[in-house]
Amino acid sequence: MLTYFVFTFALTHLRQTKLLIISVLMHCMNQKVNPLQSILGIFMQSAHTPQKVIDTLARLGISISMDSINAAVRSLSAESQKTLRDLGQSLLASYAYDNFDIDLKTQTPTIEKSNDSLKHLTSGLLFPLVHGVTTDDLKSSEALWKVLPLNQHIRSGDVPPKRTWKDLVNLHPEPRDSIISRRDRFNSWMFLRDLCTYGPEYFRQFLSELSEPELVEQIPLVKTPIYAARAMDVNNSTVSGNICSVIELLAQGGINDPASQSASEIQSPDISEHVVLVHGDLGTGERLCAAQLRRSIESTPWNRLQHIIFLPGLFHLKMACADALWRTFILPPAAREDETCLMHNVAHLQPKETGIYSSKPGFRRMHQLVGHAGTCRRLDCWRVHIANKFTAYPDLDAFTQSEPTLDDLKAIADEMVHVYMATHRLQRERQRPSKERDMQFENSQLLHKYFLLYEELSHAMNSGDIGRVETCIVSWIPILKAVGKHKYATHMTKFLIDVHFLYSPGLRFVLSEIQFDSNI
Repeated sequence: MLTYFVFTFALTHLRQTKLLIISVLMHCMNQKVNPLQSILGIFMQSAHTPQKVIDTLARLGISISMDSINAAVRSLSAESQKTLRDLGQSLLASYAYDNFDIDLKTQTPTIEKSNDSLKHLTSGLLFPLVHGVTTDDLKSSEALWKVLPLNQHIRSGDVPPKRTWKDLVNLHPEPRDSIISRRDRFNSWMFLRDLCTYGPEYFRQFLSELSEPELVEQIPLVKTPIYAARAMDVNNSTVSGNICSVIELLAQGGINDPASQSASEIQSPDISEHVVLVHGDLGTGERLCAAQLRRSIESTPWNRLQHIIFLPGLFHLKMACADALWRTFILPPAAREDETCLMHNVAHLQPKETGIYSSKPGFRRMHQLVGHAGTCRRLDCWRVHIANKFTAYPDLDAFTQSEPTLDDLKAIADEMVHVYMATHRLQRERQRPSKERDMQFENSQLLHKYFLLYEELSHAMNSGDIGRVETCIVSWIPILKAVGKHKYATHMTKFLIDVHFLYSPGLRFVLSEIQFDSNI
């Protein structure tokens, strides 16, 4: 009877942990299982379990008491603080922060104060710089300040030449002996992979023989530990809030103003000559740039925020690219008129969500649509191309009777890339009279090009190929400008120009190696 009462009482007040408590009651009634009791107690504390539930389970030997939970939390906090301080003071740490909101529903409204229960806070992360990065690679703050336009005392001879997007076109040039471009080879691989994965059963035998696309500049795979910083009561939607967030994050890492008394008391290292890498979204980058602009007249590197280098997150860029595809192929009413449009695919794939895709689908839906609709369209290209090339085989199932080899399929895929994807010839086609044009086919070619460019960016990010990521970003910048996302285009252009033409070789190595850690 007592066991039944405990089950009913716990499950009523703790829905999030009901399965875990059932498992513990069934398998862990032994009071000597202290590690599991501690884990369960700390978990219930983090899940805001009522104290009476914890006290009841503690008396049954299933959990530790509230006093023990509080002592464990204090011990873990002290250990975490020491870990953050040791990592930060090594000067080989990178920082990331973002805002989060908490709704304090227990707040009581009064006449003088409305019921504004939403609290804006900031969370932060620290992670070490790996891949052989040293402090000498980051010792470039003073050299950067001498050539930055923010410097009020910069000499005319030290001003670097102005760079534009055109200077980025030749990043990672093609091999001299290549017959087709690197992008065309990736697109051909995508056509072939879709056929071997989702086509008739005959083509599945080639899937294991299909090698991955060539690498441009890959980052070695290393497991990076991530340490959570203490949440900060700071609203980083303002410039001053971002300044406070960065200063407090550095303080948690044991880094303070070298001129302050507290810095000497805790033996804070001097970062006047070093840079600190900060990750965040586009809004964070804009506010940090505004803060550095406002403080550029200060006399000390710390007050100028001279040590901060902002790194844009690649995942945020991927979200911007997905939104650009939505603005191009779904948002305009004219883009939904013919039967070959992308919205027609949505009606087949997600017939109950056509209204959502027409208004604001969000990243996840667009990402899935690019994958599913792109695969279906590429398979349809295989069907049409085989029927046109081999009159004896009207479809893919009939084509399997000829038993084509993998080399035959690769040659056909190379042909399809030049037929069904937009190239430089598209501009000439658009200059022809309307009666001689196939506008639906032209739009389909453009859709294939943009979808495969998105697939290439995603594949490069997943495989750690930073060289291919940079070449994809250069191609995405004009697209982002064309759809009205000028901020992303401007920031990504500036970032690539700074990396390749402004920063020192050591710092350039650090930024190229750490870019994929900004997806956290």
